[in-house]
Amino acid sequence: MEARYPMARRGGLFLVLVGAGLIAAISLGRDTLVSYPVFFAGLGVAVLSLFLSGRLSDGRPTRPQLLALAAALLLEAVLFALLPRLLPPDTSERVRWLWVLTIVGVHFLPMAVSFGPLFLLLGGACISNAALGLLLPEVPFALYGVIDGALKVFVGVGSLRARPASIAPPV
Repeated sequence: MEARYPMARRGGLFLVLVGAGLIAAISLGRDTLVSYPVFFAGLGVAVLSLFLSGRLSDGRPTRPQLLALAAALLLEAVLFALLPRLLPPDTSERVRWLWVLTIVGVHFLPMAVSFGPLFLLLGGACISNAALGLLLPEVPFALYGVIDGALKVFVGVGSLRARPASIAPPV
């Protein structure tokens, strides 16, 4: 019996690394909201993990799962391309980052088809967190950024702990 979401554990590792990288980048950002070198290093390690974590896969994804993953990545790319065109040039770094967190949350929604329902919950939580940050400008970005990173780490750990259906204990 194949796992229902065979890519869940690989996606979980990616999430843990991205979330930890975001938290570290916020913690180490001195005069900026985030340390960009730390953030991009974390993102790079996370992307590299996708190529090096084949053993975490629990079988082959279905065609709809692969299409949903591709659609989610395309959606994210389109939204990132539109972001500078939709925000005024004088938009603060704080607001830009909150919109980035929103876009990432939106792209998690279709990823639920590929990685499981936890990604649907993660997407909704990330969008809600970023929206709250946009609605409450007096609260420092660091709070929303760390919450976003923690959400990713939490869901990532949950996905890493997912057991494939073929080795799940009998009920």
